[in-house]
Amino acid sequence: MKVVYWARMKLAKPQVIATLEAVQGSHLTVVESLHDLLAALPGAEALVLADAPPDDARKVVEAVSSPDATVRWMHFLTAGREGFEIAGLPTHIPVSYPAGAVSPTVAEHAMALLLAMVRCLPVAIERQTAREWSREKVSGGATTLEGKRLAIVGYGQIGREIAKRARAFGMTIIGVSRRAPQDELLDEGRTLADLHAVLGEADAIAVAIAQTPETHHLFDDAAFAACRKGAYLVNIARGGLIDQAALARALASGQLAGAGLDVTDPEPLPSDDPLWEAPNLIISPHYAGGGSAASLARLADGAAANLRRLMAGKQLEHLVT
Repeated sequence: MKVVYWARMKLAKPQVIATLEAVQGSHLTVVESLHDLLAALPGAEALVLADAPPDDARKVVEAVSSPDATVRWMHFLTAGREGFEIAGLPTHIPVSYPAGAVSPTVAEHAMALLLAMVRCLPVAIERQTAREWSREKVSGGATTLEGKRLAIVGYGQIGREIAKRARAFGMTIIGVSRRAPQDELLDEGRTLADLHAVLGEADAIAVAIAQTPETHHLFDDAAFAACRKGAYLVNIARGGLIDQAALARALASGQLAGAGLDVTDPEPLPSDDPLWEAPNLIISPHYAGGGSAASLARLADGAAANLRRLMAGKQLEHLVT
C-alpha cells in the first residue's frame, strides 16, 4: 500500500517516518512541499499530514476528491484542523486524528501557567532581574490552588488530563462541555448553556474546548463580566476562542486577576498588538504540546496503528465526525 506523508511540519517527523516504514506491506513516500504532495498522490491509498493554511488545504481536498483519486484514508498528526475545516474536510473518506497524544504535556503547560500566576512568578522574575530581594512586592498577591474551584471548559482528553493534575493540588473541579460530562475526576459536570453561571463560581478557568463557528469568541465581554472577580484564566486550545480586546479590558479592570495564553489570534501575535501591554498576562508562543518524547512516540504510533487497521480492513479509530 502506498502511503504519502506530507511532512510540512517537523512535528515528530523522524518518529513518524520510522514507525510508518516499519508497517509491513506499506510503501512510504515522504514529501515536504505542496507541489510534491500533489504529484505523489496518484496511486496513494493513505495520506498522513498536519494542518495547513486554507488555500493549501483546499488544493489537497480537491485532489483527494477528484474522480480518479485513490486515497482511502487521511490521518492528521495535529490536533487542530482549522485550515482543512475551512476548506471543507472530505466526506467520502475517513479522517482520523491523534487522540490524546499530546494531552498530558498540554495539561502540564496549562497547570504551569496557572501556578505561575497564583504564585506571582512573573513578579518574582522581574525582581530577580533587578537583583532586588523584595518579599513584600512579590508575596502580597500570591495565593494557592488548594481549595479553589477550577472550571475546565471543554472536557475532552486534554481537559481530563488537566483535571488529573488539578485534583492533586486539592482543587474542586467543574467540567463544562456541550453535554454535561460525567467523570470520577469531576465534582460537577455542566453544559455550555450554563457557562456564564459556572464562570461566576470559578476561581480559575482552563479553556480546552475545540474552536468551531459556535465557539468563536466564546469568551467575550459578557463572559468576562460573568466571571468571579479576581479569577484566573488559561487558554491552551485556540486563540479564536477568546475576544482578545475583551480579555485586555477584563485584565485592565481587575475583573480577571491574571491570564495565561499559549495561543493567540492571529499567530504569531504581531509585535504591535495591544495584548502585549495587557497587565498580569503571560504569553507563551504555542508550544504547550512540545518537549515530550512520549508524546512524539504516541503521535507516530497512533498513525501506524490506524494504517495497520486500514490494511487489515478493520474499523479505524479516533475518526473526525
